[in-house]
Amino acid sequence: MSLLSKLLGGDKKAEKAAKDFFTGLLGNPQQNSVSPNNQNSSVNVAPASRPVSYASASGFSWGEDMPNEENQFNFNGTFTQYFESIFNSDFSSYRYEKEMLRDGSRIVYTFYGAVGKVLVVELMPESCSAYKLRNDCKNSNIAYLRFYYNHHGWWNTRSYVVSRMRSVLKG
Repeated sequence: MSLLSKLLGGDKKAEKAAKDFFTGLLGNPQQNSVSPNNQNSSVNVAPASRPVSYASASGFSWGEDMPNEENQFNFNGTFTQYFESIFNSDFSSYRYEKEMLRDGSRIVYTFYGAVGKVLVVELMPESCSAYKLRNDCKNSNIAYLRFYYNHHGWWNTRSYVVSRMRSVLKG
C-alpha cells in the first residue's frame, strides 16, 4: 500500500488526483531520479555538476537556487523588515499591528480594513508546529497565512508573498 493510499484511506479517486497533481507540479520523479534504495540499478545517472534548480519549475518561490527576484535572503535587512516593506508598499491601504509571540521566534501581523480584522500573517520558524492561532482565525472567519522564514529552499519571493496575500484579501 502506498503512502498516498494510507493517507487517503484507500480512496482511489483521491489518490489518483493527488498523484496527478504532484506529477503535474514536479514531473514524474520515477523517470528523473534513481531511488537510494536501488543504487545497484542498471540505470547510470551522471552526477550533476551543480544543484538542479526547481525555481522555474515551481513558478514561484522554492528551489535550490536563489531566484533572480527580490526575496527575504537578498533583501538588505532582516526578514521582518523585508515582509514589512512589502506590507507597507503593496498593502498600504491596510493598517497592521505587529505582535511578537513566545521567545520572539514567531511574529504575528494583524491587518485591518474598513470592516475590521481581515488577515493574520504569521512568520515562524519551520520547527514550530503551533496551530492555535490558525485555528482561532478559522473559527472567526479571518483569513490566515503562514510564512516560514528559515525553511531551506523557500525564498519567500516578493511575487509569492504578494500573490498569496492578494488572493486572500480579494475574497
